[in-house]
Amino acid sequence: MRATAYYLRFRGPVRELPRATTLLGHLLWWYRYTHGKEALEGLLERLPGTGFRLSSAFPEGWLPRPKLPPIQVEETALRKRLKALTLLSFATFQQVAERGEEALLEAPEVEGKLAPPAPRRLRRARVGIDRATGGARQGILFTQDLLFPTGRYAVYALGEPPFDLREGLRFVGEMGYGGLASVGAGWFQVEEEAPLDLPEAKAPTAYATLSPGPLEGALFYEAEPYWGRLGGGYVGARPFKRPYLRAKEGSVYREPDGYLLLDVTPSEPPEGGVRVWEALQVFPLGVKV
Repeated sequence: MRATAYYLRFRGPVRELPRATTLLGHLLWWYRYTHGKEALEGLLERLPGTGFRLSSAFPEGWLPRPKLPPIQVEETALRKRLKALTLLSFATFQQVAERGEEALLEAPEVEGKLAPPAPRRLRRARVGIDRATGGARQGILFTQDLLFPTGRYAVYALGEPPFDLREGLRFVGEMGYGGLASVGAGWFQVEEEAPLDLPEAKAPTAYATLSPGPLEGALFYEAEPYWGRLGGGYVGARPFKRPYLRAKEGSVYREPDGYLLLDVTPSEPPEGGVRVWEALQVFPLGVKV
């Protein structure tokens, strides 16, 4: 699968690595800031038909393990090593896409010879702020657990982006991805943009996604409850979107073109007449089931 890779290097910690739905939300807020509300509404109408897909971020050269039917293994230690695998190198992903999970028995990841770069875990102490005075609240000291990604990470795009994707990613990296951006979390820079052939089966019968996707159409999946916060201009108003269930990255679909704009408007919208949408998409890499 020919895609375009955007390589990111983080300049600070993150609460979680960028995921396609939240990252696309950041990009759409940037589009609204630079092109206006009416242009954003037009983009949302045509977005499902553009063929544009955006992936979550993964360490360079690694992809999520496809959620294919598991093989039966009696040896306890081997079974635990297989269960712990969440990311596969491009070479192992190619083998698994063609032959199923049986290929994992020969993978260097299972033998302990190869592993993805793991983010360092940080615990940062902070002082509670008095909202009325803007000063520190006496006796309020708390900690936050963060991740510091090392090495380069990649976000992949399929199709022709309907906006300047590199410029949008650059903006998001300077403003900060996700929570705690105001205190230095989520900052990254876009180091490189390059075409890339992602591994997949030559004659696929199903498709593993690199993005959170809808439950509809999923063959094998890991469901994830999600209750996201409102972003952009609605931060600090009604904080949460309507909760819903979705399929995690690596889930397998019968068809490659799943796309759903899900209405997650809270019971009390952040502004009169405003609807809130979540873009659930299948970023398809072919696999055999």
